[in-house]
Amino acid sequence: MTMLVDIWAKTGNMALPGNGPVLIWGFASSVGANAQIPGPIIEVTENDTLELTLHNNLTFPTSITFPGQEFTPQPVKNPEGTLVSFNSETAPNSSRQYIISPNRPGVFLYESGTSSAAQIQMGLYGVIVVRPPGYIASAPSTWTAYGQGTGSEYDIEKILVIGEVDTSQHTQLDAGNQPDSYKPDFFLINGRSFPDTISPDSSGSQPYSSKIAASTGQRVLLRIINAGFTNHNIRFQIPDVRIVAVDSWPLMSASLDGTYRKNTITIGAGESYDLLFTAPPQGRYLIYDRSLQCTVNGNEFPGGIITVIEVA
Repeated sequence: MTMLVDIWAKTGNMALPGNGPVLIWGFASSVGANAQIPGPIIEVTENDTLELTLHNNLTFPTSITFPGQEFTPQPVKNPEGTLVSFNSETAPNSSRQYIISPNRPGVFLYESGTSSAAQIQMGLYGVIVVRPPGYIASAPSTWTAYGQGTGSEYDIEKILVIGEVDTSQHTQLDAGNQPDSYKPDFFLINGRSFPDTISPDSSGSQPYSSKIAASTGQRVLLRIINAGFTNHNIRFQIPDVRIVAVDSWPLMSASLDGTYRKNTITIGAGESYDLLFTAPPQGRYLIYDRSLQCTVNGNEFPGGIITVIEVA
C-alpha cells in the first residue's frame, strides 16, 4: 500500500510563556495551515510505502531526512566542496517527493537535512509513527506498539517530543545573521513550555498537548523522542514505569524479556524511548526534567519540560 502525504515548510510564530511570540520555521499540514512544532504526526504501516511531498514556502532551500529508516540520502555540497545538506534539497517555491518504506514499527523523526543546526532548532522536525501489521485504529484489541509477543499492548498512547528554543538565535536568524552560539532558554514538550504543555490540544499556537489523561488500571504507552540538541533526564512520579523499547527496538521477544523498570531516563539528542505503565490510583503525577535548569521559562520557575498524568 502507498500512502501519499503533503507537508509545507513555512514561517510561523510560537507563543512562549512570559516571552511573547517567537519566529519559527515549521512544517504545516496544508497550504493554508500554520507552521507547527513538531510537524504533523504521520502514521504509516510497516512495509507500506510513504511518498512524502515537501512544498517549500521558505525563502531558502530545505530538505527532509529520515533517521532510522532505510533510504539512500543524496548529500549536497556547495561549489567549494562543503557539505550543506544531508539530502536532496527543495528549492524555495518548489516541491520535491521523498519516498521511504519503513520496515519496522516504532516512532521516528523526520527533520530538515539542510543547514540542520539552524533549521532543526528553528522547528523543522516532526514524527513518523510506524504501526505493526494488524494494527487497526478503530479496534483497541489490536493496539500494540511492536506487534504480538513484544509486551507492548496498551490502552492509551501519548507521543512526547522534546525540544529546545534559543530565542536569541531565532531573532538573529530572522534578521539574516549567523549565530555564533547556542544557548537555549526555553525547553519544550510538543512545542510548548509548561504551563502551556497541559492545555488542551489545538489551544495556543501549537496543536499537541502533552497532558496524559487515564483511568486507574489502564495501560499507558509513552513514546518520548528527543528532537533537541541536548540530553534530558526525564523523571516520572508514576511508581512502576517499564522500558519496552529503545530507539524503536523492542526489548521483548518470544525468547527474551529485556524490558526493565526506571523512574528516570536520560534521553540523548535524537534518541527515543517507549515506556509502559499501569495507571495508578486517582491523582496527578508529574513528568519533568530532573535537569532542573530545563524546568524554567527564561529564568522563571516553573516552566519548560513539565507535564502531568491525570488519573481519574
